[in-house]
Amino acid sequence: MQLTPEQWPYGDIPIIVISHTLTTAPVNLKDKVELYSGTITQLIAQLKQSGYKHLYVDGGSTITSFLNLKLINQITITQAPVLLGAGIPLFGELETTIALEESKVTRFENDFVQFSYRVNYT
Repeated sequence: MQLTPEQWPYGDIPIIVISHTLTTAPVNLKDKVELYSGTITQLIAQLKQSGYKHLYVDGGSTITSFLNLKLINQITITQAPVLLGAGIPLFGELETTIALEESKVTRFENDFVQFSYRVNYT
């Protein structure tokens, strides 16, 4: 799908795709995303050095990796009103128990429900 600049939802926000299998971005996204295949700790160091202080992390296995490195301090989960039956878990295996605290719940007109939590590594 080819998006116009007005349709691109991220504006000028840098988008980094962590992948060990992709070698090039799709043609229509080459100027919008950067592919990264190094370690998460190297990426965090590079981003800190560039002045970044906050990240949005998406994707079950990527989120699990960040959680296992204790790099996530807030988590937001959006629930869609659809029952899929079988599927893959939202998160992979965690190395420790993680408590989610101070919940905030937002209900949307389309019946989506969003849960936001502070992450407490025990």
